[in-house]
Amino acid sequence: MIDDEPPAVPPRRSSAWLCTAHLLLHTISPGRSVPVPACLAYSADDPYTVYLDSHTDTETPVTWVLSRELLTAGTRRRTGAGAVSVYPGHDDTDSLYLRLALHGGTAEGDTALLRVQASDMKAFLRWTEHIVPPGRESEYVDVDPLIRQLLDEDPEDD
Repeated sequence: MIDDEPPAVPPRRSSAWLCTAHLLLHTISPGRSVPVPACLAYSADDPYTVYLDSHTDTETPVTWVLSRELLTAGTRRRTGAGAVSVYPGHDDTDSLYLRLALHGGTAEGDTALLRVQASDMKAFLRWTEHIVPPGRESEYVDVDPLIRQLLDEDPEDD
């Protein structure tokens, strides 16, 4: 699906840098596994975030907004709480599980459990590190427009 080793490219601050990977996720439910085509996307424009578009039987993909840091940590140990948790498989060393709460729900019936090959996720995450190295995300976020907007807002306008 994706190469194991990304090229040795120096990181650059550019919105043109985009990384995508097409994956086959599997929705896990009692007694069955259903394949779901998906696409991961990462950009220097939003350096903390990985977008997961899953192409279910709807006309438009369902997009999940995930933390790159959460996904990276989840390849090594169970991590996350609330709406998203990620953890490696115990019996299958090349499985990574994503548990996603649907519509803000936390009950077992309101979650989707997805399985992806851990090697594919790790390769994708390595590619993202060539776009924005971990720990340097703040260098790629332009907060000046947000600060100007906050300072220009008049609380009386609300």
